[in-house]
Amino acid sequence: MKAVSAKDLMKVGVWFAALSGIYLYAFPGPNLFYIGLSLAHLLVGLLVVLAAPFLWRTLGGLSDLAKSGIVLVSLGALAGLAVMVMGGTRTHLIYVYLHGILSIAGVVLLLASWLRSRNWLASASGQFALQCALLFVIAVVAGWGARYVRVKRWDGSNPITKRESAPAEMAAEGDGPQGRFFPSSAQTTDGKLIPAKYFMESQACQRCHKDVYEQWNSSAHHFSSFNNQWYRKSIEYMQDVVGTRPSKWCGGCHDPSVLYSGMMDTPIKQMVHTPEANAGLGCLMCHSIVKVKSTMGQGDFVLEYPKLHELAASKNPVMRWLHDYAIYVNPEPHRRAFFKPFMHNQQSAEFCSSCHKVHLDVPVNHYRWIRGFNDYDNWQASGVSGLGARSFYYPAKPQRCLDCHMPLVESADYGTTDGKLHSHRFPGANTALPFANEDDKQMESVLNFLKNDVISADIFAVSPESGAAKTAASIPGELSTTFAVGEEAEYSSRVV
Repeated sequence: MKAVSAKDLMKVGVWFAALSGIYLYAFPGPNLFYIGLSLAHLLVGLLVVLAAPFLWRTLGGLSDLAKSGIVLVSLGALAGLAVMVMGGTRTHLIYVYLHGILSIAGVVLLLASWLRSRNWLASASGQFALQCALLFVIAVVAGWGARYVRVKRWDGSNPITKRESAPAEMAAEGDGPQGRFFPSSAQTTDGKLIPAKYFMESQACQRCHKDVYEQWNSSAHHFSSFNNQWYRKSIEYMQDVVGTRPSKWCGGCHDPSVLYSGMMDTPIKQMVHTPEANAGLGCLMCHSIVKVKSTMGQGDFVLEYPKLHELAASKNPVMRWLHDYAIYVNPEPHRRAFFKPFMHNQQSAEFCSSCHKVHLDVPVNHYRWIRGFNDYDNWQASGVSGLGARSFYYPAKPQRCLDCHMPLVESADYGTTDGKLHSHRFPGANTALPFANEDDKQMESVLNFLKNDVISADIFAVSPESGAAKTAASIPGELSTTFAVGEEAEYSSRVV
């Protein structure tokens, strides 16, 4: 039996690195197989770099084509070594692309040399050059195909669509009355509960996203649950009046740790001081939404519980380091798990609508359908969205929710673009929370937001002598709504 030589092992290593690299680029996914293959690719690539002196010693017996291929593969390996050291984040993408392009070009030359040695390519120099050119064309076409699979299909995945018609009753929303989370419309991918601790591990995100974590830690999203005294008293009163189950209508967006773990079946007064009841909307609440089913709001989304998060939150330092390093050199699987296209593309406002638009019906109020607050439709009908008639007059450029409520700020976190990311302080009109929390930075953020020409007041419109005010005063309170679409947004049922 012929012994396997070091040269043969080197060939196997080069081909494994090439084929695994193509797969890793074209089919990134947040799963153990992909992460394992990624780490194996790094290990084999490192061995190829360490064996480079052996490769160079064998150049004497190779064709010029093979020598050129080895040179390119070596340069590609060096670029890969830079990625292993500096990471594959946006600021170092040049090394990622150099690694891929140089390595594939070198492999194509090595393939052409090998095919020629087997007499599978023409021996005449002119024909051989054309055949090599064809190999490069095939490689380029395959590269564009891989990019389409990697980027285009992903960017168009899970678009948010509007229902053709609204359900006639709440029972047709979400999982219906038999669902674990009803009357919230929220669902999970497998219909099962999600452990409470999953929504309480935002500190794990802090290792790579320190600025984002600190911003969120002061935000109203963090204080959305029973760590918010106003919300807590509302739910306590609601449960006293209509029972525990109707309060799940609120929990779908306010209390992920309590609702999705099944703890909200217990009256909140019995667990109001537990960590789960005070976790708020952690990072993994919004970033675990894999689908928004419509723009009806009411928590009309689907949550996924990715098992790989256990590596990120692991108490084992070795497992935690492997997880972080795998993300450091190849962030794409992590991005796909927690940063879906609709979170940042032109549908980001529809993403926000899943919680920032609600309605009440019999299962909640034992009365009838009533519109709750509705930020999404208000935005859509305004001039700011670019979708309403008033957009003809202002502003100069349409704006989404995140343009105002998540403004770009400078940051040294991973995942920034040109050193900036969207702030997770979520400034709005709520000055009570930062005041009660004695949070000066958050208060400054909210006040700057309110003073930054984002709101204008028409003094004449609210004057008791104005036509609008007189018209509003003549409208009975029972007939007014908060469904502010079109000119209905101009009136109030009371003049002060």
